[in-house]
Amino acid sequence: MTEVPEHLLKRSRDRRAALGLGGDGGEGGGEGESAAPTPGDSGAEVEPAAGAGAAAAPAAVAPAEVEAKPPEPVPPYVEAALQRRRIPYWAMPVVGLLPIWIILYAGSLSPADTGEATQLDLGAEIYTLNCASCHGGGGGGGVGRQLSGGEVLTTFPNLADQLEFVAAGTQGFGTGTPYGDPNRAGGQRTAGSFGNMPGFGDSLTPEELLAVVRHERETLSGEEVPPEQLADDETLTWPDGAPIFEEGGSELLGPDGEPLFDPTTWRLVAPAP
Repeated sequence: MTEVPEHLLKRSRDRRAALGLGGDGGEGGGEGESAAPTPGDSGAEVEPAAGAGAAAAPAAVAPAEVEAKPPEPVPPYVEAALQRRRIPYWAMPVVGLLPIWIILYAGSLSPADTGEATQLDLGAEIYTLNCASCHGGGGGGGVGRQLSGGEVLTTFPNLADQLEFVAAGTQGFGTGTPYGDPNRAGGQRTAGSFGNMPGFGDSLTPEELLAVVRHERETLSGEEVPPEQLADDETLTWPDGAPIFEEGGSELLGPDGEPLFDPTTWRLVAPAP
């Protein structure tokens, strides 16, 4: 063992004396003093240094701050919808009533219904009562000839010729007498070749006669009358605007001046030459 220098032993004894830990023990006392226990001795209690537990324990890890994700961009169409100006609340009733206003406005553009029957309405009634039993309700024919599908217009291109035949009938024309358009496909019709048609010149007034002929031509056979030939009350006129019938005279005359039937106090006004 290495010998401890005397001056160091003396310094140790003086220090212990100052602290009241022992008297002069001489060199032997100094040597007999137990040495300070070391951490390696089994019986020594080693007081852990302050803060050793804290040092030994793992330091608490502070939670890492989660970085906030940036907001996703708004689609252009959504942004445009958000920035679009809204309809004011006061305008909503106006928008809701707009369809009703349009319907009322459209209705005001049509002629007002006077409730009075037109010539075509009257002609449909007369046809049902006097003609449908032979020619069919829709003019398809039967005992009498077909009137629908343009057939009556092929036979009578001129309204006055049809008026004459309906007023006189088969008996008035004479059985076997040709009538109608000579240029018709198949030639003219012959009175009595398809049954006998009664004349209505004595049972119908001129206005009723015109009404039923118009129904046969326009409703059943599809003739389109130019608007300028219709008066405000849908009454048919000649192309020059003159009425079909006028009062005066003792006969109903056709465009050629020949009588349609007799007696009557009405005349058929011919179109202007």
